[in-house]
Amino acid sequence: MNWWWVVLNPLGCLWVIPMLGSREANVPRLFFVAVAALWALVFSFAQPLYDWGTTLLRKLGHDRLADSRDCLKPKVLLPARVTLLIMASMSFFFALL
Repeated sequence: MNWWWVVLNPLGCLWVIPMLGSREANVPRLFFVAVAALWALVFSFAQPLYDWGTTLLRKLGHDRLADSRDCLKPKVLLPARVTLLIMASMSFFFALL
């Protein structure tokens, strides 16, 4: 079992807390649309951002940590992308309310 699913997806579901707080604060709908667009953009570029972070670690001399990230990439990337999709969907849902 990939424990990243167990860790990341509940964190994505906890995104409802700041969305509820923003709704209670009467934040304009455009804010929710912008946040949903941000998470959708990060979802779209998750793999290049992950690779960029690994490359940056190598340039900074943290080769062992970068190697660790390379080993974890297949396990982490899909649960992280699903979490980002949950957060984008939730933000868009609050824009529709």
